Amino acid sequence: MRFALHGMCSLHSNILSDIRLAKETGYQGLEIHTEKLWRYIHAGFTAEQFKSRLDQFGITPSAIDIIGGVEATDKSQQKTLWKETETLCQFAADIGAPTIQLNAFEGLNGLSVEDNIQLTARNIRSIADIGRDFGIRFQYEGAAWTPIAKLSDCLKLHDAVARDNFGFVLDTWHFWACRGASPEEFASLDSSLIYNVHISDGKRPELNQEWPDERLLRGYLPGDGDIPLKEYLDAIRATGYDGFYSGEFLNDQLWEHDHHDVASAMLERMKGLLLTS
Repeated sequence: MRFALHGMCSLHSNILSDIRLAKETGYQGLEIHTEKLWRYIHAGFTAEQFKSRLDQFGITPSAIDIIGGVEATDKSQQKTLWKETETLCQFAADIGAPTIQLNAFEGLNGLSVEDNIQLTARNIRSIADIGRDFGIRFQYEGAAWTPIAKLSDCLKLHDAVARDNFGFVLDTWHFWACRGASPEEFASLDSSLIYNVHISDGKRPELNQEWPDERLLRGYLPGDGDIPLKEYLDAIRATGYDGFYSGEFLNDQLWEHDHHDVASAMLERMKGLLLTS
C-alpha cells in the first residue's frame, strides 16, 4: 500500500521542500500542488531539475493537482486552458507523473446538471486528447458544492467524455459532504476508473443549507470529523484498487502548524485506517 503526501497539507511550503518533507515523514509519493508547481516553473526552473530532486529522495510523483475551471465556455479561457494543459502534460511526462487532476467549478451554475455534463465533457475530451500525446491521464474530482459532484453524475460525465485516459479520484469528503455516494456505491466501481484516493474528513451542512467556506468544514485530520472513513476505505479496497492514498484538509489553522508534524500525523492516521483489520 502506497501513500503520497498531498501538497495541500503543506500549503505554504514550496515544491522542493515538499519532496524532502514527503521522504522524511515516511511517504512513498507526492501529489504535486499546482500553484506551487506554477511558481516553480515561472521562477525559471525545469522539469529535469525537479526530476533530479525526486530521484534524490526516492519519491514518486503520484499526480499533479489541479487544472481547474475545466467547464469554461469562453473562447479565450479555453485557449488558456489548452495551453496550460499542454505545459503541465509536458512537465508531467518529463518527471514521470502519470496523472493530472481536473476540477470543474461553478462557471455553468444556472444550467441543468445534464447541460453541465455535456459542456464540461466537451472540454475534457479536448484536454484528454492533448494528454494522450504525452501519455498522461486525467482524474476528475467533483467538488461537493458544484453541479457535477455526485458519483452518478461523475459516471455520466465519464460516459460523455468517452476517453480511455479519463477517470476519477475518489475524495471521501467531497462525495460524503454532497451526499453523493455511499460506501456500497464505491464498492461497485470498476477499479480501473479509480486513479487516486483522497482521504479527507470533516463536517457538512444540513440538507438545504447554504455551503459555507470549505475551510470551515475541512479542518480535521482523518478520524476527527464525522465521516465513516473506515467504511468508505474498505469499500474502495473491495474494488481491488491498489494505487496511492493521500490525505487532504483545507484549514487556515492546520496550515500554520509545523508541516513535519502535520504530515507525520496525517500518515499515521491513514495507516491506522488502512492497515488495521
